[in-house]
Amino acid sequence: MNRNFWQLVIPIAMVVITLAVYSYVTREREDETEIVRIEKGVFEIVVTGMGELEALESTQIMIPEVLSNRTVRIRRIAITDLVKEGTVVEKGDYVATLDPSDVEERMRSAEDGLEMFRIQLDNAKIDSSLVLSAARDEIRQANDYVLDQEIRVEQSIYESVAVQRQAQISLETAQRSLEQKQRNYIQLQRLHELFIQRAKDNVKQFEDEKAMLEQLQRDLVITAPGDGLVVYARGRDNEKVKVGSQVSHWSPLIATLPDLSTLQSVAYIKEIDISKIKTGLPVRVSIDAFPDVEFEGVVTRVANVGQEVEGEFYSAFKVEIKVNTNGKLLLPGMTSSNAIVVKSIKDAILVPRLAVFNDDQIGSFVYKRVGLSGIVKQQIETSGENDSFYKVEMGLELGDRVMMQAPLNSNDLDVNILK
Repeated sequence: MNRNFWQLVIPIAMVVITLAVYSYVTREREDETEIVRIEKGVFEIVVTGMGELEALESTQIMIPEVLSNRTVRIRRIAITDLVKEGTVVEKGDYVATLDPSDVEERMRSAEDGLEMFRIQLDNAKIDSSLVLSAARDEIRQANDYVLDQEIRVEQSIYESVAVQRQAQISLETAQRSLEQKQRNYIQLQRLHELFIQRAKDNVKQFEDEKAMLEQLQRDLVITAPGDGLVVYARGRDNEKVKVGSQVSHWSPLIATLPDLSTLQSVAYIKEIDISKIKTGLPVRVSIDAFPDVEFEGVVTRVANVGQEVEGEFYSAFKVEIKVNTNGKLLLPGMTSSNAIVVKSIKDAILVPRLAVFNDDQIGSFVYKRVGLSGIVKQQIETSGENDSFYKVEMGLELGDRVMMQAPLNSNDLDVNILK
């Protein structure tokens, strides 16, 4: 009977003990916050910036060159038609049309001005002919009068001295009058030559202006200067050019034909992080068009001057990143996320950011598990952080367990201070 009794009691006791242990462990886990083990891993400090793909080299599609001539006096001109972005064109293919209304108005003004100055030129020539002809007649008359006075002087030799003297004075007066009219004629001739030349210059100016405007009228239809994929340019407000946008001598770019073999990712990094960025740093590039692919990149250029971010209260610096396409067809304008690896350390002891707490007296610390249920406040020393982890220098070892949340009795716990 005793043997049968123990055969029955021992299994029942084992089941009770197992249930009691399970109940204790389960109750402890239910009361306990999440715990993580300290592990080694790669610690990275990463600066992230959004951007888009741009071509390092491209052929530019510009406004007509004649618009840069000041005599045209058209400061801005609107785009009235534009092929769709991404259109593949060949050299000479149609790209855009510019608004002709200002050019037509300037053309009418130039034609009116040309007609007016042509009339002025004709009038100047007629006036010159009439005035100079009258002046030549006066010179001939003055010359004839001198000849008459010379004859009187010759005849006066038979007269009294007083008559001879009077004849000589009349001759000298006639000669001076002739010389004066000859000098006046030269001045009149120069003056009318100047009037005519001015009129000719005005006519030439308006003829040149009309010729430029005629050329501009032909050039308002923009064609591709080469083969490629049309990508809209960005204006001075950083907005893409579109139908209705204004282009000018100061903002002449309409679109580009990028060289797809020179694509790069252009990111804008906040001013608080830009001091960490240097050329040569590796970059992990994510492109929205290829969500499952991570591209490798490297920083090639960091801008020295920042620019204000519209709608924000900080400045950003332009960072250019060369991208390895991995055989994918990347296109300008694709949105990119650029994770620039500022620092990378292998086999670093890492602790999650959520497990690190701060106190004015002991600084950074964690709630470290000791034994099965013990907890202490463990002071730690860190030497870097990223979005997920702190890099631990002192205070924790591989395999230590730390709590992600403060326990209920946190104020009663012992503190383990670093020595």
